[in-house]
Amino acid sequence: MFEKKTRAVITAILNGIDCLLFYTIESRGSKGKADIIVGLYNTNNGQRTWVGIQCKKGYISKAEQGRQMHAALKENGMFMFFATHNDKTNLVDFNPGFKEYVLEWTTSSRR
Repeated sequence: MFEKKTRAVITAILNGIDCLLFYTIESRGSKGKADIIVGLYNTNNGQRTWVGIQCKKGYISKAEQGRQMHAALKENGMFMFFATHNDKTNLVDFNPGFKEYVLEWTTSSRR
């Protein structure tokens, strides 16, 4: 269920960015690097990229997150985010910041 909640949050974030088309693939329960894969297309300049989101409802240390993000980049060329459940706010937290990354990517990518 956490993956479905995370995908809904991701969709809400991406729907708010006018110059962006996207497609998400959910692979819950997989043993792969990411539970959700997001393909992004910037309509302003034609740039494309894809990112992965690993969903963890329980605790995972920042050091372990860093190791897994590094492995995803090195082995698959995939920039990866961790989505964790925030018990205090009942929201989804992203490491690094997902919305900030996408906004930066849409404004800084050049053709």
